[in-house]
Amino acid sequence: MQEYKSRLTNILEDLGLSKTEAEIYLLLLKKSGASVSELAKEVGLTRQRIYDILENLSEKGLIYVSAQKPRRYYAVSPEVATSMLIRDVEKRLYNLFKLREEFLNIVRSIGVRGNVSNTISYEVTGRRVLISTIKEFINRSDEELAIAATSNESIRIVYEYKPEIFEASERGVKIYLLAPLSELPKDIVETLSKVAICSEFKSSARMYVRDCEEAIIMPSEGSLKERRWYDEAVVLKNRDISRAIRDLILSRFDELPN
Repeated sequence: MQEYKSRLTNILEDLGLSKTEAEIYLLLLKKSGASVSELAKEVGLTRQRIYDILENLSEKGLIYVSAQKPRRYYAVSPEVATSMLIRDVEKRLYNLFKLREEFLNIVRSIGVRGNVSNTISYEVTGRRVLISTIKEFINRSDEELAIAATSNESIRIVYEYKPEIFEASERGVKIYLLAPLSELPKDIVETLSKVAICSEFKSSARMYVRDCEEAIIMPSEGSLKERRWYDEAVVLKNRDISRAIRDLILSRFDELPN
């Protein structure tokens, strides 16, 4: 592991650890069950500094300590450790997203608007941030919402976006859903049919289009093998592209809505 130590340390730093935290975690992976004295000697830090670092790693869920004395410290598996760190990154992204929404709401409430380009795009990463983005997207729909969904995405609409979808329908938004209806549970289809004009079509596409102005495009179902890609999306504010995607979705309906 020594030859990859520098790269491994950099990766853990990118995931949110300090350099010394990353070095101690990697050391515990290599030397499981080390004591504070052994760690201090190995890295050349004081015992108090090692205690502080171990406390931080423990709070992050990356290490655990034996009950007997002298205390021995153990690293959790790399799979568990990186999952915990990614979860923390998602929390930070989610909080940043909420701050962004608060900022935009305040700006809109006081009537401040800048010149808006016809083409704006940005990426969204992480399950919770993606869900919040789509909820806000649905809430901003004024007249029409066109959706192309896989079976999993259709189920997510019911369980994650149901309040937003129903509220949009109640305020008069026309909702069109293209999905593999025959593959879905009966109760899911019944719920979707209450608020959307549905059409049977099996596709790997996951797309939302709002008012022919803005689109959310997500990776295909095949990306389930790479979870980090599955919970990512591109939000595209381009009227020409949004209308083209909307027309493509609606072309799969027997009767094209006006």
